[in-house]
Amino acid sequence: MPNQINKTAQNFLENSQVIIESLEGTLLRLYVSYEQHDISDAKAKAMLSVCEMLASAALEDIESASAKTILDISMIVSRATGILYTLEELSRLDLAKGYTAAAINGLTLACSTLNELLEVAVDYVMKGGEHDTTP
Repeated sequence: MPNQINKTAQNFLENSQVIIESLEGTLLRLYVSYEQHDISDAKAKAMLSVCEMLASAALEDIESASAKTILDISMIVSRATGILYTLEELSRLDLAKGYTAAAINGLTLACSTLNELLEVAVDYVMKGGEHDTTP
Protein backbone atom coordinates (compact mmCIF):
# COMPACT_ATOMS: atom_id res chain seq x y z
CA MET A 1 0.00 0.00 0.00
CA PRO A 2 2.79 2.55 0.69
CA ASN A 3 3.99 2.18 -2.91
CA GLN A 4 0.51 3.06 -4.21
CA ILE A 5 0.36 6.09 -1.90
CA ASN A 6 3.79 7.22 -3.09
CA LYS A 7 2.72 6.73 -6.70
CA THR A 8 -0.38 8.86 -6.14
CA ALA A 9 1.69 11.59 -4.45
CA GLN A 10 4.20 11.40 -7.30
CA ASN A 11 1.42 11.84 -9.87
CA PHE A 12 0.07 14.91 -8.06
CA LEU A 13 3.55 16.43 -7.81
CA GLU A 14 4.35 15.73 -11.47
CA ASN A 15 1.04 17.24 -12.54
CA SER A 16 1.75 20.33 -10.47
CA GLN A 17 5.16 20.59 -12.18
CA VAL A 18 3.48 20.69 -15.58
CA ILE A 19 1.08 23.37 -14.36
CA ILE A 20 3.90 25.44 -12.81
CA GLU A 21 5.87 25.24 -16.08
CA SER A 22 2.80 26.54 -17.92
CA LEU A 23 2.39 29.28 -15.32
CA GLU A 24 6.04 30.23 -15.65
CA GLY A 25 5.71 30.48 -19.44
CA THR A 26 2.55 32.58 -19.19
CA LEU A 27 4.18 34.91 -16.68
CA LEU A 28 7.23 35.28 -18.90
CA ARG A 29 5.07 36.21 -21.90
CA LEU A 30 3.13 38.65 -19.75
CA TYR A 31 6.33 40.19 -18.39
CA VAL A 32 7.79 40.76 -21.86
CA SER A 33 4.54 42.26 -23.17
CA TYR A 34 3.98 44.40 -20.09
CA GLU A 35 7.58 45.60 -19.90
CA GLN A 36 7.51 46.64 -23.56
CA HIS A 37 4.09 48.31 -23.14
CA ASP A 38 2.67 46.08 -25.85
CA ILE A 39 -0.33 45.06 -23.78
CA SER A 40 -3.39 46.84 -22.43
CA ASP A 41 -4.30 46.71 -18.77
CA ALA A 42 -7.42 44.71 -19.66
CA LYS A 43 -5.33 42.10 -21.46
CA ALA A 44 -2.81 42.03 -18.59
CA LYS A 45 -5.64 41.45 -16.11
CA ALA A 46 -6.99 38.65 -18.27
CA MET A 47 -3.57 36.99 -18.42
CA LEU A 48 -3.15 37.41 -14.66
CA SER A 49 -6.53 35.72 -14.23
CA VAL A 50 -5.26 32.76 -16.25
CA CYS A 51 -2.13 32.74 -14.08
CA GLU A 52 -4.29 32.69 -10.95
CA MET A 53 -6.22 29.67 -12.26
CA LEU A 54 -2.96 27.86 -13.02
CA ALA A 55 -1.49 28.71 -9.61
CA SER A 56 -4.67 27.55 -7.91
CA ALA A 57 -4.65 24.24 -9.80
CA ALA A 58 -0.97 23.68 -8.96
CA LEU A 59 -1.59 24.45 -5.29
CA GLU A 60 -4.50 22.02 -5.22
CA ASP A 61 -2.33 19.23 -6.63
CA ILE A 62 0.52 20.04 -4.25
CA GLU A 63 -1.85 19.99 -1.27
CA SER A 64 -3.27 16.67 -2.50
CA ALA A 65 0.25 15.24 -2.75
CA SER A 66 1.00 16.54 0.73
CA ALA A 67 -1.98 14.61 2.08
CA LYS A 68 -0.85 11.42 0.32
CA THR A 69 2.74 11.25 1.51
CA ILE A 70 4.50 11.10 4.84
CA LEU A 71 7.00 13.64 3.54
CA ASP A 72 6.85 17.14 4.93
CA ILE A 73 6.39 19.31 1.87
CA SER A 74 4.94 22.24 3.77
CA MET A 75 7.62 24.54 2.35
CA ILE A 76 6.43 23.69 -1.17
CA VAL A 77 2.81 24.26 -0.16
CA SER A 78 3.76 27.62 1.38
CA ARG A 79 5.65 28.75 -1.72
CA ALA A 80 2.77 27.77 -4.02
CA THR A 81 0.32 29.57 -1.72
CA GLY A 82 2.51 32.67 -1.76
CA ILE A 83 2.60 32.68 -5.56
CA LEU A 84 -1.20 32.42 -5.71
CA TYR A 85 -1.75 35.20 -3.17
CA THR A 86 0.76 37.45 -4.92
CA LEU A 87 -1.02 36.89 -8.22
CA GLU A 88 -4.36 37.73 -6.61
CA GLU A 89 -2.95 40.99 -5.25
CA LEU A 90 -1.12 41.83 -8.46
CA SER A 91 -4.20 41.27 -10.64
CA ARG A 92 -5.63 44.58 -9.45
CA LEU A 93 -2.74 46.37 -11.18
CA ASP A 94 -2.51 48.84 -8.29
CA LEU A 95 1.24 49.25 -8.68
CA ALA A 96 3.00 51.56 -11.09
CA LYS A 97 3.71 49.82 -14.38
CA GLY A 98 7.44 49.37 -13.65
CA TYR A 99 6.73 47.81 -10.27
CA THR A 100 4.09 45.53 -11.74
CA ALA A 101 6.55 44.33 -14.38
CA ALA A 102 9.17 43.73 -11.69
CA ALA A 103 6.64 41.78 -9.60
CA ILE A 104 5.69 39.64 -12.61
CA ASN A 105 9.38 38.95 -13.23
CA GLY A 106 9.81 38.02 -9.57
CA LEU A 107 6.89 35.60 -9.80
CA THR A 108 8.51 33.99 -12.84
CA LEU A 109 11.64 33.38 -10.78
CA ALA A 110 9.57 32.09 -7.85
CA CYS A 111 7.87 29.60 -10.19
CA SER A 112 11.24 28.41 -11.44
CA THR A 113 12.41 27.81 -7.86
CA LEU A 114 9.15 26.06 -7.00
CA ASN A 115 9.54 23.80 -10.01
CA GLU A 116 13.03 22.82 -8.83
CA LEU A 117 11.65 22.01 -5.37
CA LEU A 118 8.91 19.91 -6.95
CA GLU A 119 11.50 18.02 -8.97
CA VAL A 120 13.39 17.15 -5.79
CA ALA A 121 10.14 16.11 -4.09
CA VAL A 122 9.17 13.89 -7.02
CA ASP A 123 12.57 12.16 -6.93
CA TYR A 124 12.26 11.69 -3.18
CA VAL A 125 8.76 10.23 -3.41
CA MET A 126 9.81 7.95 -6.30
CA LYS A 127 12.54 6.50 -4.11
CA GLY A 128 10.04 5.82 -1.36
CA GLY A 129 11.41 8.53 0.90
CA GLU A 130 14.96 7.25 0.78
CA HIS A 131 17.58 9.94 0.61
CA ASP A 132 20.27 9.41 -2.03
CA THR A 133 23.63 10.57 -0.69
CA THR A 134 25.69 9.73 -3.76
CA PRO A 135 27.27 12.76 -5.42
